[in-house]
Amino acid sequence: MSITARLQSAGFSATERRIADYILKNAGRIWEISISQVAGDCGTSKSMVVQLCKAAGFKGYKDLCLQMRVEQAISGRQEDEEDYEGIHPGCSVSQIAHLTFHEEVRSLQDTEELLDAGAIERAVEYLRGADRIILFGVGGSAIAALDMYNKLSRIGLHAHFSLDVHCQLLETSALTDRSVALVFSFNGRTKDMLEACELSREAGAKVISVTRYGKNPVAENSDVCLQVASNESLRRVTAMSSRISTMSMVDVLFTCLASSMSDEIETLVRRNTMIAERRRVKKTGGT
Repeated sequence: MSITARLQSAGFSATERRIADYILKNAGRIWEISISQVAGDCGTSKSMVVQLCKAAGFKGYKDLCLQMRVEQAISGRQEDEEDYEGIHPGCSVSQIAHLTFHEEVRSLQDTEELLDAGAIERAVEYLRGADRIILFGVGGSAIAALDMYNKLSRIGLHAHFSLDVHCQLLETSALTDRSVALVFSFNGRTKDMLEACELSREAGAKVISVTRYGKNPVAENSDVCLQVASNESLRRVTAMSSRISTMSMVDVLFTCLASSMSDEIETLVRRNTMIAERRRVKKTGGT
């Protein structure tokens, strides 16, 4: 995963976020800036700068600077301020299109680098053995939950999902130790989704979550966490690359699940094809 994506994606505190933003804005020359200057410009301490570096997966500030310089040398380009700020008022249609596609492609590439095959395998095992699968998600994450619900229903799994978050939480009363809760929460901090994790675990169910890369309460309360990358800020009004990376994780998880159930699915596909053909004939009057 790229250093830029790590600094943008991880769930940092407000102070750590300020330091990360400073490093990103000065990415082209960060190795020329001392840790004392970073701390001073960000209104914090050197120890907090080191803490941010370790939270992002580096040994310290020097390690971050070294790896960032190597990464930029390999890529042959530097992240400039315009790239980091992204779309802004005054951008042309061509600029908006370029930045949007670039951001989403990079988000997919970073998510692929983050992919934990072992976590996917455990999630598939839990889903296959579940007597009931409850899906949770609000806002933009509800789109991914709904898509996964439709996919699971098509292959005959006992899945449940409601767009009403209160109904989602009520469904936890039906969970058992053979059930699975599939929780979608990009920021991993939504109160309702954290409650869904807690209620599901109290019922003995396994919790699978799909969240943004980095530490967050939902991930910490999950048996399996599938992490996705996103290059957008959590403050952005419209979720773009986060939706793309989350939906791609849905596709990966479902495809792996479907592949493991190929024999059972073949029968269902034939049955669904017959139903679709009957409906077509009925609508066309047999023509």
